Amino acid sequence: MAIGVVTPEEVAAVRRNRILLLGLFFVGAIAGFAYFYVAAPWTEVLGVSNSPQRWLVGMIYATITGVPAWVFGIYYYSTEQKWLAEDLGLPYEEGKKYPCWTAKRIVSVALGIALFGMSGIVPATTFDLPQFAATFLTLLYGPIEGASGVGVGFALIRGPLFSGWLSPINLLAVMWADGAIYALGGVFYRKYIHPWPTNRRLTIGLLSYVVFINFLHEGWFIPGVWWGVLWCFILNGPWEASMACRAFVNAYWVPVAWLPNIVLSYLVASALQKYKV
Repeated sequence: MAIGVVTPEEVAAVRRNRILLLGLFFVGAIAGFAYFYVAAPWTEVLGVSNSPQRWLVGMIYATITGVPAWVFGIYYYSTEQKWLAEDLGLPYEEGKKYPCWTAKRIVSVALGIALFGMSGIVPATTFDLPQFAATFLTLLYGPIEGASGVGVGFALIRGPLFSGWLSPINLLAVMWADGAIYALGGVFYRKYIHPWPTNRRLTIGLLSYVVFINFLHEGWFIPGVWWGVLWCFILNGPWEASMACRAFVNAYWVPVAWLPNIVLSYLVASALQKYKV
């Protein structure tokens, strides 16, 4: 394991790249919403709910908005030297450059893909075990494991084996959308919540994480960035089906199947942070 030295030029380059990638994410989000309003749910042309045409529209939306989020979240984490030192179990020394893609990281990503993929054995709308796995990976390890585990784990294992989805369009739509949520969620948690004392992290930190992830994922009063748009408005259009989907999300899925799992996983991951391997 080689530990180098971070030069002032590299620090400046990382800062510029982060700003550029964050800007690309916002551009992608704006472009995705513009595309959504033009193309998605307001006409019968796209067919019935969950038609192949709607999935194609959804996949394009998920790609436009999701890929920049993946890139930003993974790059941000991979250039945060304090976090990488902590992951390696080493004391952070300013000016040193710690590796990101170690053998340990690669193994944790592979195990995360397997864990999330196999979590699909339980239907999410009954007991959202996949949400438990997603939160666990993101909080205990970070956005690299979270995004990769959730996105690739769905595309390779959960989608084909437990959801019966074989269409590359469907699998890519879910992979980009779900992975993006945890790419951003992992950076948010590690930067703004993880440094807090334990009592604050387990109270206001938990609430903040739930609200942030819900905003990205589903949304209560307004549609979330990804599945609030994809599931409720693109895939389940026209308007009446979209509204029925929103009612189901707000009245049952989020409070009954989703929320208890994210809270339980948050507490479990927090308890294991000192002992992660």
